[in-house]
Amino acid sequence: MKELVSIGVNDVEIFDGETIRRHDGLPPHTGGVIDGVSFRTLPDVGEHLATVATVNDVHLGEVECGKIVGIAEAAFRVQPGEVPYATYMSEAVIEDMARRDPDAVIVKGDLTSFGTLEEFDEFRSLYEPAFGDRLTYVRGNHDSYPGNVYANWPMQVIDVPGLRVVLLDTSRDRCASGFLSSEQIDATVAAAEQATTPVIVMGHHPLFVEGAFSLDHFDGVNPDDARDFLRAVLPRRNIVAYTAGHTHRCHRVDVEGFVSVEVACVKDFPGAWAEYHVGTRGIAQIVHRASRPDAIAWAEKTRTMFDGFYGTYAMGQLEERCFTLPLER
Repeated sequence: MKELVSIGVNDVEIFDGETIRRHDGLPPHTGGVIDGVSFRTLPDVGEHLATVATVNDVHLGEVECGKIVGIAEAAFRVQPGEVPYATYMSEAVIEDMARRDPDAVIVKGDLTSFGTLEEFDEFRSLYEPAFGDRLTYVRGNHDSYPGNVYANWPMQVIDVPGLRVVLLDTSRDRCASGFLSSEQIDATVAAAEQATTPVIVMGHHPLFVEGAFSLDHFDGVNPDDARDFLRAVLPRRNIVAYTAGHTHRCHRVDVEGFVSVEVACVKDFPGAWAEYHVGTRGIAQIVHRASRPDAIAWAEKTRTMFDGFYGTYAMGQLEERCFTLPLER
């Protein structure tokens, strides 16, 4: 099976059933066929200024997956003596990100599975040596379940050439859903007003967008907080996107030119990470799969979870993974 994983401005990545092959040196905004797979590269975003890499849903310490309490039993479990999949999936993604030498690396929550300090220590032992002071992270709901307090900074600002990233803590102690306080929303607007560059806001939980989600099945930033956030940020034309995790899928929703994005998880299929290529004329989001053989093998096993539905759900559509953002809406 051959599958188009990602498209960039000058490259494409194709999964051929065993490996992920990257083809470089392609012209921007141009169609073609490689290995029988059709593609069109993203539009040119101008002179390269910076690269920001991001991951979410790391879940270090997790030992079983494919489980939904009351609905589905675990599809896979770590066996005695095995290296936990969450560990080697993070190692593989770290290797891929490090090869791109990003200016900043941002981890958007669910650093751990059970929120223990031991799991948090493992997260730090993997990501901090690889990226040093380029690394910024925040908690997710899994980190908040037992009430241990770490990575709960309300707002962090990361500046790279051509872009400001505002990272928000959307989690609260012992809660699965997401929240945004009025103070966080006001601080985000202030950070955008002070910026001379485009702004991307990040957090663990996705935003509720009216008309795009059913309240019966939504588990992100609660609707009232999300509405307040959108009312505040939409007038700021330099805030071009909000990107999150939590749902373990690739997805996007457009609201008046503002893009709300979800990126799939690290710990199982597809073993996702995303990068933002910041240019003088735009910003390209490109979602990749972990490329190490053991990571591919595990991802392909877990693609089949939930009667085969998980693979399509997690990957989403190509245009939800790879697209360009303007410098101002």
